[in-house]
Amino acid sequence: MGYQNFARKYRPKDFTQVVGQEAIVKTLSNAIKLNRLSHAYIFAGSRGLGKTTTARILAKCLNCEKGITPEPCGKCENCVEIDKGSFPDLYEIDAASNRGIDDIRSIRDNVSYAPIKGRYKVYIIDEAHMLTREAFNALLKTLEEPPPNNLFILATTELHKIPETIRSRCQTFIFKPPTKKQIKEYLKRILQEENIPYEEEALDLIAEASEGGMRDAASLLDQAVIYSEGNLTAEKVRQMLGVIPEGIVKEFLSNLKEKDLKSMVKTIATLEEEGYDISVFWNQVLESVHNALINLTIEGKDPQQIFTEEDTKLLIYANDIFKKASLEAKNFQDKKDIYQLAVLKLKFIKNLIPLEKILEKGGSIPVQTYQKKEKTEEKGFNLQRALQQIKREAGGIVAGALSSATIKDEGNKIVINIDKNLADIVKDKIDIIKSAFGKDVAIEEIQIKKETKKTKKRDEAVNRIMELFNGKLITYSEGEED
Repeated sequence: MGYQNFARKYRPKDFTQVVGQEAIVKTLSNAIKLNRLSHAYIFAGSRGLGKTTTARILAKCLNCEKGITPEPCGKCENCVEIDKGSFPDLYEIDAASNRGIDDIRSIRDNVSYAPIKGRYKVYIIDEAHMLTREAFNALLKTLEEPPPNNLFILATTELHKIPETIRSRCQTFIFKPPTKKQIKEYLKRILQEENIPYEEEALDLIAEASEGGMRDAASLLDQAVIYSEGNLTAEKVRQMLGVIPEGIVKEFLSNLKEKDLKSMVKTIATLEEEGYDISVFWNQVLESVHNALINLTIEGKDPQQIFTEEDTKLLIYANDIFKKASLEAKNFQDKKDIYQLAVLKLKFIKNLIPLEKILEKGGSIPVQTYQKKEKTEEKGFNLQRALQQIKREAGGIVAGALSSATIKDEGNKIVINIDKNLADIVKDKIDIIKSAFGKDVAIEEIQIKKETKKTKKRDEAVNRIMELFNGKLITYSEGEED
C-alpha cells in the first residue's frame, strides 16, 4: 500500500475515536441499543468535523457481521469493505456533482430492492444542500414512506439551505468544532503512534491554525512533520505556517498603545513585501488584543506587559475595528488595504464622545428641522423629546401642527413660524408648549400659499408663449378652477 496521509490513516474507525462529538455519539449508540434508529438523519456542521466519518461508522454498526451493535468489530469483511468504500450496500453520493432529479430518482428506484450483502442499505448524500429543488421534491417522496432496511444520511455545511419539508422528516445532529485541547490530544495520539518527537508548543500552533477542523489539523500535522524532517519543533511549525515573529507582533501592539498609526501602517506593508501572509499576522494581532482586553478586565494586568487598564477603551475600540476588518478581508483581494484602513480608523477614537458625558448634559444632541427644504439653525434643546411631551400632554393634533412649522431657538425664546390656519390650535396649548420647550415662546403667523398643479402648469404655458412671441403680459385672470 502507498503512503497514506494522517487525515486518512487516522480517520476514526468507531465511535470511541470520534473527537469532540460526545453527545451525537451517545445518542446514536443508544438508538442502536434500544432499536430506535430513525430512517433519516441530517448531519450538519462546518467542514472537517467528522460528519461523513460518523455516517460510515453508523453503516458499520448496522452491517457488522457480529450483529447490529454500537461497537462494530472493524475486522469482518463488511467492516473492512465499508472502510475501503467498496461495500455494495453503502451508497455515497456527492450532491455537488450529482444534484439533479435523475440522480435522486435512481436512489428512489433502488430503495425497493433488498440489501445485497448487509442488513441495511445506507445512503450518504454529501453536500446535500446542493441538490436542486426538483431533486429535493423527489427525495421527499422517498423520505415520506421509506421502505424498511434503508437509512438516509444527509451531510451538509449549510443547514439553512435544506428545505423545511426535508428537515421535518429527519433527525438533525449539529456537529460542533472540538476544543483546541481535544485537537491537541488527537495530534498527540497520531505522533505517538508514528513515534515522532515533538514540542508541545508546536502542537498548540497547529491546533490554533486548524480553526476547529479535525481533518485540517491532521493534514497540517502531516505537512509539518514532512517540513521539519521528522522532528516537530515550534520554530519549524512557525516557519511552515508563516507565523510572524513574536517581536514584530509586540512592536505593532506597542505602536497601537502609543497610537503611532504611521508605524503600524508601515509594518503591514513591509510584511507583505517580505512575503509573509498578512492575514496570519492580523489574526495574531487580533488574538493578542483580545487576550489583553480579557486579562485587563479580569485580572487587571496584561501578561505581555504592553497595555494597562487605562488602555481598556482603546482595546475595545481596536478589537471591534480589527474584527470587522478580518471579516471584510476574506472576500477582498488586496487584504493589505483593508488592514491599513482599519488602522487609520483608530485616528478617530479621540472624536468619540462617551455616553456618560452626553447624559450629563441632559441628553442634548443637536437637532435640525427642515421647512420646504430650507435648513434652520441647530437647536440647543432636544426638539423631538419636546414634541413627544407635547403629544402626550396636548394631543397629536397640536404636535402635528408644530411638526409642520419652522421652529427657531433664539437663545432667550423659541420662535414658531406657523401657518395662520394652524396658529389658534397652537395658541390654545401655549402653556404646555412653553413647559415642554423650557423657554418663552413667540408665535409668528405666516401665510403659506398652496400652489395647485393646474395653476403651475398654466403659468408655465403662458411663459412659453411670451418667450416664443417675444411678448409681455398685460393682464391675466386664472378664472374658476374646474
